[in-house]
Amino acid sequence: MTESYGQNFNGQQPAQAFDAYGNPIPSDAKAMATLAHLSGLLGLVLTASFASFIGPLVFWFIYKDRPGYAFVRVAAAGAFNFSFTLWLVYIATILVTVLTFGFAGIFTWVIFLAIGVALVVLHILAAIKANQGEVYTYPMTIKLLS
Repeated sequence: MTESYGQNFNGQQPAQAFDAYGNPIPSDAKAMATLAHLSGLLGLVLTASFASFIGPLVFWFIYKDRPGYAFVRVAAAGAFNFSFTLWLVYIATILVTVLTFGFAGIFTWVIFLAIGVALVVLHILAAIKANQGEVYTYPMTIKLLS
């Protein structure tokens, strides 16, 4: 009796991920793209959502001009654009609360909760897609980086 561990591909290799030009995406590029998305979550935890865009921005600066790492650049740009857009909503909510002398405070907590949930859920979904070699497009973003 023979025991088999792991997944059985019937002698086939797992599918290779390719970019838009047909070039294979290196596994380390997929790992870095995944980390670029997850760095937004790290920023969420460390700064209470106030600077969750800094991690993806660092990844974008590191990988923006490296040959063969366009996948990481696109992932980091998407994560930054999404996090920065929600940061702008965060700041606007604080300003409205201050300008209304706290009367908008009830809505402030609802908006902050929605921002936190959106950051967690969508960064995790994007990280999963990046790990599979797919580009994830975040909803409702202001495109500053590409």
